[in-house]
Amino acid sequence: MGKLRDFLTISMAKIQLGTLPHAMLGIFLAASGLHELANWSILVYVALYFVLITFACNINCLYDYEVDRKYKSYHSDAIDRLGFGTVKRIILGEIIIALILILYLFINRHYITGSIALLGLFFSYAYSARPLRLKKRGVLSPFPVLIGLYTLPLLGGWFLLDKPVLGYFILFVVGYALMNEGFTLVNTCEDYAEDESEGIRTWAHVLGMRRTLTIALIFSLGGFLSLGALAFVWLPSFSFAGIKEIVTLFLIAILTVALVVSILQVNKARVGEDPEASAKLYAKKMPKWFMTTRYPMLLIALLIVI
Repeated sequence: MGKLRDFLTISMAKIQLGTLPHAMLGIFLAASGLHELANWSILVYVALYFVLITFACNINCLYDYEVDRKYKSYHSDAIDRLGFGTVKRIILGEIIIALILILYLFINRHYITGSIALLGLFFSYAYSARPLRLKKRGVLSPFPVLIGLYTLPLLGGWFLLDKPVLGYFILFVVGYALMNEGFTLVNTCEDYAEDESEGIRTWAHVLGMRRTLTIALIFSLGGFLSLGALAFVWLPSFSFAGIKEIVTLFLIAILTVALVVSILQVNKARVGEDPEASAKLYAKKMPKWFMTTRYPMLLIALLIVI
């Protein structure tokens, strides 16, 4: 059990609880009925997503070992107990499993989704691992997360069902990616001093913390773009006569409130007298921002399919 607990620690299992919408939103938005969800390729894709996100977390902890020894020792301690050799073998195993699942997608003619997954594997590696280690490359630092984590999984899910790209979906993806990156930038500012001491340069170092938090606020407004895209699809079928429609309306209300609350809190981090202290305070709310915005979006998308 101890080894399993350590593996879950370096896999950031608690954070992964909030990531299922990344894998499923594109699928639900592309589906025109429940019958399209009875597909083995969907199960393979979701499994592939979690293999890739676990790989990304594991390799990040491995290459951040020295940083974590000073600031997040629970990660480095878990690696010490597992052993560097074991962690490297786990990472190699994850790469092999990911490639097998990607091969399955190609064999079943999901060429675009398979190619997107390969790109996701590259971003997962390039973000943390040397020599690229994009997380320390200043202006480039947020793009592996913005693209690899918040954009590609939705696109991969959509193309899995072989649907032509629709304008509302592009708007949804853009808003979704910006919203999530906006929340993430608050966490970036939280780690300003720790990153600087280890030679890691993020937007907070290049642009300044106050400007970065302003960008975080602007990006987080993208959630309303995603909400608008969902409403565009749902409204034509709306009727007060149906329970599904009432539940959907309720979820939209919850999502609206969650967006307003989270954006107001991002703004509070921005206007604080000490931006680093404010970022550290409000970054603790980031998991709640993710959960309260992503899952209502996922449920709304599912109800649209039903």
